Amino acid sequence: MSKTIFFITNELSGGGAERVMSNLANYLIKRDYNIKFILLNGNEIVYPLDKAIEIIIRPDVQARDTLAQIQFIRKYMKKNKNALFVSFFTHQNLYTILASIATKAKVLVSERNDPANTFTRKLQNIGDFSRKILYKNKHCKKIVFQTQGASDYFEERIAKKGVVIANPLKNGLPHPYTGQRKKTVVAVGRISPQKNYRLLFDAFAKFSELRPDYTVYIYGNGASKDAVKKYIAKLNLTDKVELCGFCKNVHERILDAGMYVMSSDFEGLSNAMLEALAIGLPVISTDHPPGGARAYITSYENGILTPVRDVDAMTRAMCYMAENTEKAQEMGQKAALVREALSEDTICKKWQTVFDDILK
Repeated sequence: MSKTIFFITNELSGGGAERVMSNLANYLIKRDYNIKFILLNGNEIVYPLDKAIEIIIRPDVQARDTLAQIQFIRKYMKKNKNALFVSFFTHQNLYTILASIATKAKVLVSERNDPANTFTRKLQNIGDFSRKILYKNKHCKKIVFQTQGASDYFEERIAKKGVVIANPLKNGLPHPYTGQRKKTVVAVGRISPQKNYRLLFDAFAKFSELRPDYTVYIYGNGASKDAVKKYIAKLNLTDKVELCGFCKNVHERILDAGMYVMSSDFEGLSNAMLEALAIGLPVISTDHPPGGARAYITSYENGILTPVRDVDAMTRAMCYMAENTEKAQEMGQKAALVREALSEDTICKKWQTVFDDILK
């Protein structure tokens, strides 16, 4: 008899968490699971899904309709008493657990970002309080964290429900490039305050005074794109920085770049960073909480870590990569060893073990 799992998300519009959900769904559907997606706030699907996966789209989406989202989830919980409901985003985690109260539903939630920075400052106290209460609820069977640092944020009663599972690397990544690298700096990720692209641009402005032959390419879209454009112009970098938007074949585009730079203030565990390591790029990343970069990068061995918001440290790291190309290439080759530990099959098997334990 097949086991039923509902994945709950806003939509499948291109984020890292949505990609992990899609990969898991495709993996499980081939192993006699009945897989469904509940899309709460849209119908966009950018990742390929097996045709056997059912897509349920909530109709009549309205702004600020939290109660309607909870009721919609609850309706499927009542109809599917033996199913597992899986949510990857903190707000939807809370909605899903609330929907499960007074039902027989089983819920698994995952923290996909730094738990200390999930809520806005205005909502931080009430959000943290609500999460701590609901994560203790009996319907919340398991909590999947991406890093040990994220697990350590929570009190013992919640952490005991937790398991740490890293993100899987997508299949089909190109093999690491071994030739002469271009004089380019690349970054991949949503254009939002969390990513702190200003740090990258400030560091590049200083770096560019010493190495005017380098250019920057940013792959990603986001609400802060116009503000970022203005900041690039303010630094007189318009001719040296290109915002390339979302790109499906981004790995082929960046494979021979001189360096990959991640300037985030915080992250869960960045898919883009892991993929940059896996394709052998010389990677510079902030040592952001809750420790995702630190878990996979040892400074000056397989990449370089810099303190969060430290412009001078990032500038020095960029200069090092540019001036020591053989060492940079060596770091990239060591970074690519992550491919085996984070293969899609390895990580999906870990998830399947957790699912089976709940559904048995």
